[in-house]
Amino acid sequence: MIIDLLKFEVFYQRKQRALIGLSMIFLLYGLMIGKQNFAPANVNFNSAHQISYYTSFMSLGTVFIIMFFAISGLLRDLRYKMDSIIFTTSITKFQFFVSRFFGVFLFGLLTFSPFFIGFLIGTQSPGLDPDRLSDFNLMAYLWPWVIFILPNTFIVSAILFSVALLTKNNIATYLGATSIYVLYIVCSIVLNSPLIAQSIPPTESGMMIAALLDPFGIAAFFQQTQFWTPFEKNTELLSLSGFLLQNRLIWVLFGFGILALSYKFFSFKMVNQRLKKEKKAVRTKVCKTAYRPIDINLNAKGRRLAFTSLIESDMRAAFKSLPFWAIILAWLFIVISEFVSRIQGGGEYHDSLYATSNILITNFLQPLEIFALLLIVFYSGELANRNRDYKFEGILDVTPVSNIALFLSKWVSLLLLPIILISSAILMSVVFQISTGFYEFNWPLYASLYYYNGAPFVLYSLFALFLQSIIPNKYLGMGLTVLAIALLNFAGPSIGIQHPMLRLGYIPLPSYTEMNGFAQSTKDFYHLTMYWFSLGGILALISFKILKRGANSDFKSQVQKFTSSWRKSQLTAVSVFGVLFLSSGSLIYYNTNVLSEYRSIDDYLNTQERYERKFKQFHGLATLNRIALKTELDLYPNEQSYDLRANEILKNESSKSISEMLVQEKEQMAKIQIEGANLVEYDSLTGTYLFEFKQPIQPEEEVEMTYEINKRIKGYEVNNSVVKNGTYLSFNAFYPSFGYNVGSEIDNNFEREKRGLPKKEREASIEGHLEVYGNKLDRASFETVISTEANQTAVSSGNLINQWTADNRNYFHYKATLAILPAIGYFSADFAIKKDEHNGVSIEQYYHPSHSYNIDRITESTELTLDYCIENVGAYPFDYIRIAEVPAHWSFGGYAHPGLISMVEDRLYLADIRDPNGFDIVAKRTIHEVAHQWWGHILSPNRGEGASFFVEGLAKYTEAIIMEKHYGKGSVWNLAENANRRYFQGRSFASEPEPPIYKQLGESYIGYGKNLTVMLALIDLIGEEAVNQVLKTITDRQRADYDYSVNTLVLLDELYKVTPKQYHALIDDWFKKVITYDLSVEEAEYQQLESGKYEVSLTINAKRFQTQENGASEQITIDEPISIGLFTASPENVSNEESIIYLAPHQVNQTQMQFKLIVDQLPTHVAIDPFGTRSDENLFDNTIRLLK
Repeated sequence: MIIDLLKFEVFYQRKQRALIGLSMIFLLYGLMIGKQNFAPANVNFNSAHQISYYTSFMSLGTVFIIMFFAISGLLRDLRYKMDSIIFTTSITKFQFFVSRFFGVFLFGLLTFSPFFIGFLIGTQSPGLDPDRLSDFNLMAYLWPWVIFILPNTFIVSAILFSVALLTKNNIATYLGATSIYVLYIVCSIVLNSPLIAQSIPPTESGMMIAALLDPFGIAAFFQQTQFWTPFEKNTELLSLSGFLLQNRLIWVLFGFGILALSYKFFSFKMVNQRLKKEKKAVRTKVCKTAYRPIDINLNAKGRRLAFTSLIESDMRAAFKSLPFWAIILAWLFIVISEFVSRIQGGGEYHDSLYATSNILITNFLQPLEIFALLLIVFYSGELANRNRDYKFEGILDVTPVSNIALFLSKWVSLLLLPIILISSAILMSVVFQISTGFYEFNWPLYASLYYYNGAPFVLYSLFALFLQSIIPNKYLGMGLTVLAIALLNFAGPSIGIQHPMLRLGYIPLPSYTEMNGFAQSTKDFYHLTMYWFSLGGILALISFKILKRGANSDFKSQVQKFTSSWRKSQLTAVSVFGVLFLSSGSLIYYNTNVLSEYRSIDDYLNTQERYERKFKQFHGLATLNRIALKTELDLYPNEQSYDLRANEILKNESSKSISEMLVQEKEQMAKIQIEGANLVEYDSLTGTYLFEFKQPIQPEEEVEMTYEINKRIKGYEVNNSVVKNGTYLSFNAFYPSFGYNVGSEIDNNFEREKRGLPKKEREASIEGHLEVYGNKLDRASFETVISTEANQTAVSSGNLINQWTADNRNYFHYKATLAILPAIGYFSADFAIKKDEHNGVSIEQYYHPSHSYNIDRITESTELTLDYCIENVGAYPFDYIRIAEVPAHWSFGGYAHPGLISMVEDRLYLADIRDPNGFDIVAKRTIHEVAHQWWGHILSPNRGEGASFFVEGLAKYTEAIIMEKHYGKGSVWNLAENANRRYFQGRSFASEPEPPIYKQLGESYIGYGKNLTVMLALIDLIGEEAVNQVLKTITDRQRADYDYSVNTLVLLDELYKVTPKQYHALIDDWFKKVITYDLSVEEAEYQQLESGKYEVSLTINAKRFQTQENGASEQITIDEPISIGLFTASPENVSNEESIIYLAPHQVNQTQMQFKLIVDQLPTHVAIDPFGTRSDENLFDNTIRLLK
């Protein structure tokens, strides 16, 4: 019997039209993803890792598939009134249960599987680089199917099958499917899953919990592959072990448990309904009255009452539905979770922020869009079809309520749902602010959420109702709404839809910062809002014109309604909306394509090709160098514009004469002149000038160059440099560059081949090449006069020579007393100013008046850094150091100009350091940027290989040393853990093979990551004093002779001099090879001796690996001193020496070793390499709690 039932399920389900439709959707998804030319750098498009990555994410779509088959497979008996017959046949409960579940599960698998076929076909697209395609490997497709699709389909089938079986209700099944998505998002945020784009650094326990509790296994996938290098991603299959294996077992067993419970509680019989006792009818006297027709009130008041009544009815229906409250509760939970997880210890270094209104809003904007769309999509189907679902349409259709009232009431009701989300989020924000003791509420900003962030929901709701009005099946309408918005808006750029006029509902929201407020330029917001609202109005008119009403409501009758009986008012409305749509579209096109010269990705590539073909011939020619720079800068913050007049003295510091020179502009120049040179060509597309000197410029000869820039905002251009309060204009924004720029070439070799350009080879690097590679940045004299608006202060490098006011503008004259690097910054804002004197140096702070929370700590940290660097490295060249705040729209933490530092408001000034046990991010970031006055400015290395070690590596070293001295070794652990995580995460997405430290070329994962790890190891090996001696020696040489060449070979030579010879090979390993470690404490125990002391026994594991040129990692021998520590607290919480019972290096020369240590005090924690001096993927297993 069961075989026959299974055959019938297969026969029935394969007849479903949705089987073909859904299968085609997943086939097309696979085709689209396979051909989209997306994968991390150096990772093959069809590698096993990438297929697993896409499969794990796409497996979320199984919920929608299973929902359909669960409804069609289990509720068909109820729909066709067959349940009473089925339950009286010889079919047993077990046979029914197994056959129906098998039908849902099997066809869920069959429907998803075409995704792999589509992906395979897509990877054969001629648009993909063949060098980044792996040979076909069946296991690369089969293994992700086994690990993700098979168990995920089973788990989801078990849940939704059980819901449908026990409730016998379509809505409950749909709610179950929706709840899976909602709960998955909630859990991902709460558990800090790697799937969620948060800045919160993961902990070992957090990663473990997320990996185990993720029902789809995606977090476990990320946990296993988070540090895989491109080589491993191209060659390795996922390992069904560790957290991934545990996750799959837990959730498959959970699925069986759900099935067992549903089988137990499912009753395979008709439940006898208890008949209600009929009440005895009471005879009442009937008064006869003559029939009298009732006048229907069709005046304005009546229409208004009908309209509001319809809205009230729809909202009551929403409020009474379980999905609404499930979504609302999930939304509130996510909002609070976002606040707590980021504001309280959720930063990059587990740091906290003040709960300002803007920061709180930023944290819930992304989930707001998701939840608002979820409500709009679901209730567009429910509200549009509510009357028909409850068989009420026959009554409503004969009422005199107009179509427009019926449609608009649905639309208003639908629009009220995201308004409820916004209102509840505002309320929770205020409550959270009060709970953290922050009472500065920004009410206008909260109110703007309804206006700015609510605008896209107006179109989405109209669009959703439009689709529901033309599609007979509400679930299909919901699906198409999601598909259209996802493809035509969110995923638009990835599938070639880039222009804002083509991205459905795309409305750029004005940026907001505490310092600057809303961005001045909102033209694009208003134009695009009008554009999409006009389209929405047209869709609305069509929708209520073809509204399903009356007996004839099929598609044919809808077409007839649309093509006939247009009233004059309706035609007028359509015309008005059409005119608005076309006029706003014209404005958008004019601002985007004419004023701003709209450029697609292909346009940028064409420009790069043009540049290389025209000017490659000048590659390698000597160029002139800046030795003097004078500027006059007029800033107009309210207009976001500026006028610049620059005068530069250029010198030929090469040994050859120069007859031609390329100049490339960054901002379009109004004019440019070079003394003794004629302009031969100006290429406006690439912004390149070619000058020819009348007489070749001889070595040591100087010429003058002048140029002007008149910067004005064009079209929808976004200019974050000049804003109404918080202007920050960096030299990178406008200084013209000299010579041929290799960085302007196309890097992708496949794209180069398509365009007939020669293959770009990575230049081979040898030590002899490193010695002469690149030049130092040129120092130049500097002077500037800055004018700005009357209420603002302008700041730059140099001594303030003069300050005056004229024509209602403030003028500031700065002049450097010595030659400096021309890395100049210009600032202007309504600053509050604080000045402190410290050992002859004026510490000047320029900050937003309401951001005074951390000013004293910034001063203190600046003083500490000045004192340490002056004592250990040498004198500070200026009598001032300025720190200026810039708005939060800048993504970096800070930037060091000569004697002047920019700091971003939400990375420093709004950091909450009130917790005495928390990490002091203000001190850390201040120390780092002040240290750059030595590392990058005083000591200026050769540009090229190894340069970033001297700039970022030594700044990281300085911050670690000073933080340890004043905040304890726990702060070093925090810095090391961050650097270690950044290194391993960065190398897994590296675009080029990882170089050793001494040949690094600006890779941030090395500069901000491994550099610190190696410097900490050096301190352990030879001591802080010896390291500082080396750094001071090199710095002093360049102070005496700026032409002294500084590179990593020079550094290594000096290190050898202060390091015992037996460790020279170890230093070479750290600097000249790519070495990683795997250290851990396997077990530890103790016993108390008769003397009262404690003998601690521990077993450690120690492995060392070398990364080969092809990216493969090979284990090598280990023989080096590594610290072992005993503590009364976890190393990350060590704040003073009292917590350190024992800390000393031990020679580690085996992969597993035992040590016995005798100490006076009982430790609680035992660790190898407790403070992260080795590059180790997992620092957390370096430490364990001590057991008796």
